Amino acid sequence: MAENFTSKTDFTSSFNIDKKYCFRVSLVYLASVLFANFMAQLLPVTVDIPVAYTADMLVWKNFVDSNEILITSLTIIVFLIPSIICIKDSLSILHAKEDIIAAQKVVNLPIKFSLLGILGWILSFIVEVFFCIYAKFTFNINLTYILFSSLIFIVLESIFSFVVSYFVTETVNRSAVLPRLFPEGKVSKIPGVKKFSLNFLFIFFFVTVSVFPIIFILSSFVSEQINNQVPINWNTIKISIILLVSSLTLTIVFMRIFTVPLTKLIEGTEKITKGDYSVKVKNISNDELGLLSDTFNEMAESLKEKEFIRDTFGKVVDPEIRDHLLNGNISLGGENCQVTVMFCDIRGFTSMSESMEPSLVVSLLNKYFTKMGKCISNNHGVINKYIGDAVMAIFGAPVKSKNHALDAFKAALEMKSALLELNKDFEAMGFPQIDFGIGLHSGTVLAGNIGAENRLEYTVIGDTVNTASRIENLCKAYKTQLLASETTANLISQKMENPKETVSLNFVDKAEIRGKTEKINLYTW
Repeated sequence: MAENFTSKTDFTSSFNIDKKYCFRVSLVYLASVLFANFMAQLLPVTVDIPVAYTADMLVWKNFVDSNEILITSLTIIVFLIPSIICIKDSLSILHAKEDIIAAQKVVNLPIKFSLLGILGWILSFIVEVFFCIYAKFTFNINLTYILFSSLIFIVLESIFSFVVSYFVTETVNRSAVLPRLFPEGKVSKIPGVKKFSLNFLFIFFFVTVSVFPIIFILSSFVSEQINNQVPINWNTIKISIILLVSSLTLTIVFMRIFTVPLTKLIEGTEKITKGDYSVKVKNISNDELGLLSDTFNEMAESLKEKEFIRDTFGKVVDPEIRDHLLNGNISLGGENCQVTVMFCDIRGFTSMSESMEPSLVVSLLNKYFTKMGKCISNNHGVINKYIGDAVMAIFGAPVKSKNHALDAFKAALEMKSALLELNKDFEAMGFPQIDFGIGLHSGTVLAGNIGAENRLEYTVIGDTVNTASRIENLCKAYKTQLLASETTANLISQKMENPKETVSLNFVDKAEIRGKTEKINLYTW
């Protein structure tokens, strides 16, 4: 009957449950249920319920009239029980320890309160059964027609009560309450939320507008024949059954017309959320569902095209820079950032490339850049640009980080290991062995979009960049793969969680750097 959404997906919609507001809403819903029950009580007055007026029925009616006060009192009591439960549930919203629990209760109120409204009718029928048993032993009457008539009363009134209370409360819930409490939506992702499926609502609609009216008319017809002492016309009963089966068949067909396309759309949406933009929903109609299917397919195609552009863009620039620009940060200008700049250059590449075919040079560089790029991105670095065989990478921009120096050092360590593996592959392929030099320097840079209005490039500029490049040029002179400035070395030492288990940096020399008036202390691994 009801579906229970217990998805493990975290409910991330930001909301702040106003528990007092939810409590007031619950009281309105309770009032709706009570009003629906009150209106249902008036049905026997306005609708001629079929009753077989047998001698036993007349005895029963006199018995009920003589015990009217007692029966009325018991009826009030049994209807108070669901009302008390509703009030208790409303108060539990105020005392809910977590907002998520309060949210669950609010969303479930229309279903729960409407079902509790039916409880009163069920309990009243049970009370009536006990009175019937008492009357049978007291007056020795036949209970068949009495219980049958009572059941018709109860079914009619409970269905009326449920329909009125549920659709009133659910309408208020969807139009006013839920949009206020959950402005970002995602109501279906709240764990523990119950809702009637479309299949159930269709079947319920069928029962309400088809089954019950036919049974009501048929029972009225049979009662009339019994009251007039006319033999029961079984042909009428057969026709009624045929009508019920026909209406049920039409309801199921009509239900599938709606639910099957919606199920396909839900499946397609789930695939899109997982990154599959090739999904297509088959359109088999020209109605609103067909329009929805066509719109869904156009959306999927558009998302596929945008993802292709995004993916292609991410191959031209670093993915982090891509995401930074796609978030709307594309205006000219920049900001001062504390970063670590890395320059990595292949040693003797110019002379090596002169002896190789251009296609082999390109193949070697692609393999080399792919390996080094993974080491950089794994440690939160961003490849800013390729300069021939050299790589310029940034740590700490565009995404700011306090560990930019340590991230750069970890990336350099991974690049060292990756180069060993890469040279093994190159040897097997007949490529020459390569070596590199890495220069690290930390400091303030201007990071942002630089260029013309119609041609921008995200980059960093400043003395820190120039110093890192010149430190890297000294790697060959000092015969090492890594040189880091004292600034970077100090930042690395401060951020090491366990220096004893990490490769330490050793002092190399106090070197002159072109463009600097003072010498810079250099360190290596």
